[in-house]
Order: sequence, then structure tokens, then C-alpha cells
Amino acid sequence: MEYNALYIQLMNRILDKMRRGEYQVGDKMDSERVMAQQYGINRQTVRKALKMLEEEGYIRPLLGKGTFVVKIPENMARIEQGTTATISLSMQIRQSGYESFRKVVSLQLVPVKGILAEKFPDRKMLFELVRLSYVNNEPYALQKAYIPQDLFWDADRYEFGEGSLYEYMDTKGKMPERVESYLQIVTLPKEYTALMKLEEGKKVFGFHYLGYDSTDELVEYTDAYYLPKYTSFKYVAQRG
Repeated sequence: MEYNALYIQLMNRILDKMRRGEYQVGDKMDSERVMAQQYGINRQTVRKALKMLEEEGYIRPLLGKGTFVVKIPENMARIEQGTTATISLSMQIRQSGYESFRKVVSLQLVPVKGILAEKFPDRKMLFELVRLSYVNNEPYALQKAYIPQDLFWDADRYEFGEGSLYEYMDTKGKMPERVESYLQIVTLPKEYTALMKLEEGKKVFGFHYLGYDSTDELVEYTDAYYLPKYTSFKYVAQRG
């Protein structure tokens, strides 16, 4: 299992314990050493999970006394990320029981350079599509997707506020059939803080998505940012 996924899973497990009442406001949490032994992980992983919980305002360390619960998360459904399914985000949100809509922030042609040249070495121009998805009228996720212009020449004529990116790609016979996803905890880029209604420097869940068609050709590269409030993760660990 990837190191990042491990501490995020621990964080979500602690949040679930709070929702079930196993932790209540004012309760002192176990030490890093005890939690590392309990979950069979190292103390650095525990420390990163607790740091995330502290940044989200659920726990507070008191010097010389320990770490205490100061807030309980709402008992809400979580939108599961981290799978390789090609279901659209808006569908995932609705399946979780929330109202959803999205807005197109921008759609433009950009040259292939920098990291994009590493992903698409044989392309010259890409469409860059930036969209903002909402959960119950609250900004939830910002996605910046890149697709090759030569494969999707009329993308600027499609209504991506209403329609699915993958549905459009399917009309060209290039819908991703295999998706790789990579998760990090990142600081939301400054240019998006106002759109997401967050303070500068706020940490969010960041994903890189790589979508491959039936011939295993890369047809989509997406950077996405999700608010932790509504998000959970599913990973499958395999022994090497």
C-alpha cells in the first residue's frame, strides 16, 4: 500500500470512531506510540494523520498533557475516491445522496510543454478544461483536465457544464477504459482559493488522473482537488 494512502486511511478511521461516539469532545487520544502499535504502522504515519486532523480542527495538542478531541465530524455520507472506475464525479456525488451541479471555469487551447510534454510527448496542443463541482451548493472539487486537440478537435463546441467529459470522449471512440490515480495532500493553488472558498495555504486532497483508451494510449490527464469534508478513499493493497 502506498505510504500516503496509509495515513489517510488512519485519519478516516479515527473520524469514523468520532462519529460512532468512541471518541467524544474532551476525550484524550492515545499516544503516537500506542496508536502505532494498535494499528501496526510506524509513528511517522500516525503523526501525519494526527496533523491532518489537527489542521481540520478535530483535535488539539496541549503541551505536556496530550492530544484532545475538540470537534466531532458530521455524520454525513462520503464521496469515495481512489478507485479506477470511470464513473463521472457528478454521478458519484448523486450516488452519495447529495445534490450536484458543476460550472465550467475555463476551456482553452494550450501548448504541450513542461509536465504536459512528459505526458503527451507526441502532441502539439491540448484542450485545458477547468470545472468546479458543487455539493449541496458548496464548492467541493476543482478539476483541470487535459485532452489532445487532434483527438478531440470540437471539444470547444461541447457543453461541459451539463455533459460528462467521458461521455464526450466516448463519442470519439476514445473514452478511458483504464484510469490510474495518484493521491497527495497538497496546498490548493492560490488561483483557485476564491473559487473553492478556502483560505490561502489550506490543505486539500489532490489527485493526478491518467486515462488510457482501449489501445492503452493516454487520452486524458487531470489534476483534481477535493475538500476533505466530503471525501473518503478506497485502495486495494496487493502483496508484491
